[in-house]
This record gives sequence, structure tokens and C-alpha cells, in this order.
Amino acid sequence: MSLATIAFAQNYTGVHKFDGEHRNEISGYGMFGGNVVSGVFGGLEMSYKRYLGNRWNVMAAGQAQFGKQLYSGYASGGYRLPVAWMDFYLDGKFMYNRYNRWHTNETVANISLTWETPYVFLRVGESLITFHTLHFRYTEPLTFTFGFGTNIRPRWHSWNIGIFFRNYDEFYYENWNINWGLNFYASLMKDMQLFGEFNIRPAGSMSQLASRYETSGKLGIKYVW
Repeated sequence: MSLATIAFAQNYTGVHKFDGEHRNEISGYGMFGGNVVSGVFGGLEMSYKRYLGNRWNVMAAGQAQFGKQLYSGYASGGYRLPVAWMDFYLDGKFMYNRYNRWHTNETVANISLTWETPYVFLRVGESLITFHTLHFRYTEPLTFTFGFGTNIRPRWHSWNIGIFFRNYDEFYYENWNINWGLNFYASLMKDMQLFGEFNIRPAGSMSQLASRYETSGKLGIKYVW
């Protein structure tokens, strides 16, 4: 058995892959940020993930962003294909967003393919986005999903720092509004991890941004058993 395999089994990293022991993952984070429309805003997120063996997983999550008056939920499922020292993931996701301030509902169906190595990930996909109001419904053309990230240490280490850029986040998919920033994680104990993220996001439409950029951050805990 390689040192990498031993380290990964001992230190939960919270990145996609089933560690061979813990089939359940629960996480929660607080978010905070600001833009000229909402001013300072905050929110809470909770999620649960279940590994159905070494390849398949299912997940459900919800969030509430106060100030923005945005309430969201999604369900997703994925399959992992290991190839040598790489992993490929095929993921499907259905998401609902309620923009309460604008009395608008959004539904999103996304399918994505991710290539992941110990230091780098690359994601591409497509999203079907539909907006619903009381008397109007609009479906956007297929929206291309893309993301790239890299980290300073291999993913099996007990702590890491990375950078990313992408046109999506956990609860939204955009066209060419690129979200970029820094993220980190650090093991607190064998089954618990601290994680966080700092984002810079250009102005958009339903994201309720009127300034050039929105800045936001996340800080949370993951626990596995």
C-alpha cells in the first residue's frame, strides 16, 4: 500500500472520493459578503452526502441567504471512475432557487464531467435554467459549465490551500460571470474538518449585483461517520 493511500485513509479531506471507511458526510457553513444592492448579507447552508460504495454517491443540500432573500435546495448524484492516479466524475444535479425579493423561482438541471488529479481539477458541463414568475416563464439556452482549480499540496494531506475560477457555485450557474478566489481545508480530528472559501464575483442579473464585484466568504465544518 502506498504512503498516499495510507495518508488518505487516515486524514479525511472532504474532496469527492469515498475514503473506504466513512459512508456518511454532513456539512454546514456560514456565509457573509456584500454588494451595493443587498448591502452586507449572510446565510447558512446544510448538506448531507451518502456514499453508496466506492463509485456512487447521492447528496441533498439547502441554504438561506438573508439580505438577498434567496432560498435554495438541490439533490444530486454522481459516479466516480478511477483511472491510474486520476479520477473522473459524472454528476447530475437538480436545483431550485427562490428569489423572494423578485417573486421569482428558478429551476436548474445540470450535468457535469470532472477530471481530478492530486493537484488539479477541471470541470465541464451543461445547465438548463428556467425562470418562473406568476405570469411568465423563460428557459435560457443551454449554459456551458466550466471550472478549474489547483492546490499547493496533494488532496490527501490534512490541510491544503487552493485557488479556483469557475462560472458556478454550489447554488448557482451563470453564463460567463466568472467567480474566482481562494479556498482551504484543515483536519480538526480524524472525522472532522474545517473548511473555508473567499470569492470575488462579477456583476450579474438574478444574482442581484449592481456593483462591479461582489465579495463573499464561507466558513464551515464537515463531519463523517
